[in-house]
Amino acid sequence: MTKQPISETGNPAIAHKVTHEMVDLTPALAEKWLGHNLGNRHLRRQKVQQYAQDMRSGNWQTSGQAIQFDWDGRLIDGQHRCEAVIESGVTVRVLAVKGLDPRSREVIDTGAKRTGGDALRFAGFSQDPTVLAAVARIADARENGYIRTAMATNVPSLSNSDIIAWAELNPDVASAISLARRTGKSINIQPSVWAYCLYELEKVGANAAVEFAESIADMRLDGRGDPRRVLLDIFHRAATGQRRKPGVAESIYIVFRAWNAWINGQSLNQIVPGKANTEGNEIPKLSGPAVSPL
Repeated sequence: MTKQPISETGNPAIAHKVTHEMVDLTPALAEKWLGHNLGNRHLRRQKVQQYAQDMRSGNWQTSGQAIQFDWDGRLIDGQHRCEAVIESGVTVRVLAVKGLDPRSREVIDTGAKRTGGDALRFAGFSQDPTVLAAVARIADARENGYIRTAMATNVPSLSNSDIIAWAELNPDVASAISLARRTGKSINIQPSVWAYCLYELEKVGANAAVEFAESIADMRLDGRGDPRRVLLDIFHRAATGQRRKPGVAESIYIVFRAWNAWINGQSLNQIVPGKANTEGNEIPKLSGPAVSPL
């Protein structure tokens, strides 16, 4: 005869019925549930902040992902959502499942996580959703001051709903992504970084941005001192292992420096930011094309 599994309270597992119900999760209830959070995984504050922001902005969506308790009443999945409810002060609707075998925590969240690109695809953004999601993260980091200098390294993650919201507010990014796809491979620059840069360049001069990108990719360059040639050389040498590969912030710095020199008709023989995240390495503001007088 097969022995029944026994819970830590000494009761056979078969005696514990699994139940589920939709619950209005208030901050007070979240605190109560967290009081039964024993031996759960390490709390990730950034994830809590993302969830809380979604709740405050009204972007939080009720899904089939339940807050789960084992048959001894311990919270085994849902601590980040509970913490976010407390931080946001917002009541949200959740599915609560109780009476699970304590061993079920071993398989929770072991599947593939839905990426920002997945979320965009489900939301109807079919053009390069992975690149679009990465551009949204870079743009948000720039707008919030995380990428100010060439050596900045902190590009915070962005919740999927915030990525979708950014894409909806910035539909013009589609042309930059298309231009980046056409030209980036020849330059050996990261597609999302190149797309972000071109998006910003198009804001100050759409036609000039196209000429800038296509002339570099097609090698329609002038001689020594052409800023486009310096840019191309940096990324080619990085791709062949002849120099350190630029990170996201340094790549933006290089592109913006080259653009400003090119659009202003200036010579440039090198683009070498300092080694530290200090004054003098600021990513420059973009210059626009000269406007002919009427």
